[in-house]
Amino acid sequence: MKIIGDTHDLLNDSGLDEMQKAYAYNLAFKCFKAMYWIMFIISFVMIMLAIYVKESVIFAIIAVIIEFLINMIYIIFGIKSSKIGAVNPAFSKYMARPGTILGYIMLLIIYVVEYMSFSAILGTYMIIFSGTFIILGAISKKNNKIINQAEDEET
Repeated sequence: MKIIGDTHDLLNDSGLDEMQKAYAYNLAFKCFKAMYWIMFIISFVMIMLAIYVKESVIFAIIAVIIEFLINMIYIIFGIKSSKIGAVNPAFSKYMARPGTILGYIMLLIIYVVEYMSFSAILGTYMIIFSGTFIILGAISKKNNKIINQAEDEET
C-alpha cells in the first residue's frame, strides 16, 4: 500500500517537457553524486568513532551497512550505465587500465592483512571500499568495449 501515488512524487517526470526532464535528470545526477559522497563521509566518520570508542560496536555496524548499501547503489549505477557506454570516459579509461585494477587488488590484500588483524569491522569496511573499485574496473572495461564497438560501427 502506497501512501503517496506515483504521480505525486517529487522524482516523477510525467508532465514535464524535454527541457524540464533534461534539467531534472541533470539535477538528480548531481544530487545522487552528492548523496553518495556525503554518506561515504558519514560512514567513514562513524567507523573512525567506532575505532576510537572501542565499546561502540553500533557505530561500526551501522558504518559497514551504510558503506555496503551506498557502494551497491554505486555499482548498480555503473552496471546499468555501462550497458549503453554511458560511464564518464575519463573515469572509465582510468579504471579499466590493468595497472589500476591491479593496484586496487593489491590495496585489497594490504587491507585484509593489515586491518583484519587490527579490527574485523574496519577490515570489512575497507574490503567493501576497495572491492567496489575492483568491480568498477570490470564495469569500465565493459563500458569501453561498448564504446569501441559503437565507434567501429560508425566507421
